[in-house]
Amino acid sequence: MKLDRLGDFSRTHRNGELRLSHAGQKVRLLGWCKRVRNLGSLVFLDLRDRWGLVQLVANETEVSPDLLEKLKAVRSEFVLGAEGLVSERESKNPNMPTGEIEVRLSDLKIFNTAQTPPIPVDDSPEANEDLRLKHRFLDLRRDSLQRNMILRSQAASLIRNYFQRNDFVEFETPILGKSTPEGARDYLVPSRVHPGEFYALPQSPQLYKQLLQVSGFERYIQICRCFRDEDLRADRQPEFTQVDVEMSFVRQEDVQAMIEGLMVELSALIGKTVVAPFPRLPYKDAMEWYGSDKPDLRCELKIQDVTSLFDKSEFGLFRAAADSQGKSRVRALFFPGEKAGAYSRKQLDELQEVAKQLGAGGLPYAKWGKEGFASSFKKFVDAEGEVAIKTRLGVSSEGLAIFAVGPDDQTSRVLGELRLRLAKALGLIDESKFAFLWVVDFPLLEWSEEDKRFVACHHPFTSPHPDDLELLETDPGKCRAVAYDIVLNGYEVGGGSIRIHDAETQSKMFRAIGIDEDEAKSKFGFLLSALAFGAPPHGGLALGLDRLVMLLCNCNNIREVIAFPKTAQARCLMTEAPSPVDPKQLRELKIQADRS
Repeated sequence: MKLDRLGDFSRTHRNGELRLSHAGQKVRLLGWCKRVRNLGSLVFLDLRDRWGLVQLVANETEVSPDLLEKLKAVRSEFVLGAEGLVSERESKNPNMPTGEIEVRLSDLKIFNTAQTPPIPVDDSPEANEDLRLKHRFLDLRRDSLQRNMILRSQAASLIRNYFQRNDFVEFETPILGKSTPEGARDYLVPSRVHPGEFYALPQSPQLYKQLLQVSGFERYIQICRCFRDEDLRADRQPEFTQVDVEMSFVRQEDVQAMIEGLMVELSALIGKTVVAPFPRLPYKDAMEWYGSDKPDLRCELKIQDVTSLFDKSEFGLFRAAADSQGKSRVRALFFPGEKAGAYSRKQLDELQEVAKQLGAGGLPYAKWGKEGFASSFKKFVDAEGEVAIKTRLGVSSEGLAIFAVGPDDQTSRVLGELRLRLAKALGLIDESKFAFLWVVDFPLLEWSEEDKRFVACHHPFTSPHPDDLELLETDPGKCRAVAYDIVLNGYEVGGGSIRIHDAETQSKMFRAIGIDEDEAKSKFGFLLSALAFGAPPHGGLALGLDRLVMLLCNCNNIREVIAFPKTAQARCLMTEAPSPVDPKQLRELKIQADRS
């Protein structure tokens, strides 16, 4: 087939903007053929561009033989130019923005043909995800992904404008930096001109943005790419985008207020109204009430400590916890409603299996339904005991209570996960709602059994809580951080802290995590030097743009908002990266590959 040249053929309108008011106008359109239907004397084409879809129609008895020949050749995904007259449709389509009109063809250009796509390029049915990622350039033609990418672009533009209005200076910090492996693994880049030495791709611009505060810029913003060679996880990408923010002469509340203003505007971008300031929840309370440091507050149910109800119980499991002097507790969640109270034995057995997978020995339950009170430990509960349980849990009618027994980390893990699973299954979460909150007062350090030392919960540049500063040297495990995470609908979308801004405290922090003076100078000497030259009090935050856009798009898969994502195995199926390289390149780098 001979293809037409674009020449001086240019569009007069975007496909999605044509309306009944354009009737009678001659238009030129460009795009891809989404669908072609030959109904004998009538041929219909749906022409798609970035802005929408319009129906083209041709009557075989009214068009030239050349145009008729082209029409019969067209297939889905051909690249076309169309010329014709906008007319009112006889059979209107109320589900289509351009459904009141059609374009009666007078000329058609075929700029390129297309093979039959190996995946559907509409939103139904879904293709295998690996196949979609292999042909991502086709997958991105789908309406849902087009909308996601456009919304991502709008969000990034809004973010830049917001910070510009608030006097932030946008920077680009180095991609090739120094390896400082205190956290996830670095991606290393070998240096050809310095054999045996390596750059590292940035896990975050953390140190650079702190140095820019020392330089006196006071307000820094960057939308940047970051890289972490983490173990494989379905919800993580080896490269990701974050909105990086740093401010001088601020308290925690100042950073939070700045970010809240941004979240209000981003929410409005998709028609949601949120009200600032957002709730503040100490880490300790988040774990106690919700079993998670990123609780979904669209569900208001809280975990309760019911240990004291069983200090005289004959049920051995509960009684042992009550007698353990705090080493073990009985904690419970109550789910109200008729549907919860009607949970079947099969459904309860399925919950038992989930609880066991999460580390629990089992999942005791109590429920109140149309048939009255039922429980896995009913024989140990008299009428008075039942009333005590109902009073403690706030049971007023039908519902289901589940119990977990053990140390706090185990019961939080079990009940925190089941809280969300059951709430979703029972319809106790308002899916239309945006529920922001700040989780604050995190632990500064945590003990690593693998390394046999304390490690930073966030990063080693986080400021200790002023009230706990002395604990950094005497009892570091009890020291709180001036750190804060912003959470949306059960997802951590950003985390930040007030930073250490004096060399003495930074040195104490390094000692607390087992970094001696020589190692500190080797890895972070430039930072310690900068802190000694008048570093201002400063703090900031990094927002995960990918995850934030995922929530704005109402998706549950982060790959749906990234143009060219990696798989959970950190591979790009489209380009087949990573891949072997020419041995000559390795020789230039003085590297020998070991693929054992």
